[in-house]
Amino acid sequence: MAESLSILQSSYSSCFIDAHSHLTDEVFDKDIADVIAEAQRIGVKAALVVSENEAQFNKVISLADRFPEFVLPCLGVHPVQQDADQARSVNLKDIENVAAILERHHERLGAVGEIGLDFTPRFCKADDDKTTQKLVFTQQVQLAQKYDLPINVHSRSAGRPTIALLKELER
Repeated sequence: MAESLSILQSSYSSCFIDAHSHLTDEVFDKDIADVIAEAQRIGVKAALVVSENEAQFNKVISLADRFPEFVLPCLGVHPVQQDADQARSVNLKDIENVAAILERHHERLGAVGEIGLDFTPRFCKADDDKTTQKLVFTQQVQLAQKYDLPINVHSRSAGRPTIALLKELER
């Protein structure tokens, strides 16, 4: 084991992978090529680019099309959603089309994500919100399992419930 770890460390000592990035954020719209070029210049070999909602899925895929050697697309629905100027807990309507979209793109995904639980009181106001978040998370984990994909997990104010649910969903 120690020998394997040593080989890995020497092979990847100057290699970085961003395991969770939001490169589709509008702040990068004008200079995304420069941002990626700079990341590569300093040794970042790849970035898992996560989505937070279905509206971002096409942008993530487009970014992967533009930068196929760098962007590993991740599609998923975050437990906190933004409506106009107000954040709210995810609901079942937010994931209505996710299964079909993952079916279409699963072979090129780096992971399903950003998915998880966020029980922060300002977003998750009632027990029903927690129940719905768990259901949404479960459905996305099951899709990841179906396509043998890893998951990119968000957990805030919900560490123990997130771990417990993942253990429950283990194959």
